[in-house]
Amino acid sequence: MPSQWRMWALALICLACIPRSVSAASEPLYRRLKLSLGYHYSSGTYGTSNTTETMYVPLTATLDIGRWSLQGTVPYLRISGPPGVVQGPNGPVQTTSGQADGLGDILARGSYFLPPVRDWMPFIELIGRVKFPTASRSAGLGTGEFDAGFETEFSWIVRRFTPFFDVGYRYLGSSPSLALDNVFLGSVGATYWVLDPLNVGLLLDYRQAASASTGERLELVPFGTWTIDKHWSADIYVTAGLASGSPDVGTGVQIGYALSGFSLFAERP
Repeated sequence: MPSQWRMWALALICLACIPRSVSAASEPLYRRLKLSLGYHYSSGTYGTSNTTETMYVPLTATLDIGRWSLQGTVPYLRISGPPGVVQGPNGPVQTTSGQADGLGDILARGSYFLPPVRDWMPFIELIGRVKFPTASRSAGLGTGEFDAGFETEFSWIVRRFTPFFDVGYRYLGSSPSLALDNVFLGSVGATYWVLDPLNVGLLLDYRQAASASTGERLELVPFGTWTIDKHWSADIYVTAGLASGSPDVGTGVQIGYALSGFSLFAERP
């Protein structure tokens, strides 16, 4: 199957995971809609003598219905630095010389949540992702190709402590001017519930090198989440690059607003 058609097939599979017959459920389903706006800045040399700076501003909508979760992200992206291939916020980016900004790659994510059947077993989330090539390749904001991938996240709740790890595989689209390899990725970390509204955590994130010129990505990420009230929340994090494919430093913040318990469908009598 040609690469472009394979990416379209994976996109359809991931986006087809939409719950059906919701209104026919015998019990009320958990419903939650969250809108969030983020800001991410990173700077790094990526194994060269020149610095590349990245600013990423994603607008994200997340819809949770029962055990299903659907998410879409529309980002603004600005990159300044030398030409080359660097690990961007959501995969490799083929940059040009100087500064460029505009629409980034639109992202879609679908997942299904499996609770444990025994106390010692983990919570499991099955995740599918698609990157749509809406970022301009000629401007140096993207690769101009589809990416798709699958991930599985495992987590345990031990009183105030929640350890977790994630493993996945990403299919990267290649073009005649840029050959990319598919990559494995993974992360491990934990969160700690400090106060009712406050969680803090630490994450070690890894991504395999997509080509000989990009290098692998390995980052240490301390983070915190503050639930301001029943609607508003804030996340903040910093990153420290531990490999040549990672930015040297980064920081980010995300503000979210959520609504729960609303009705999406007319209830049957």
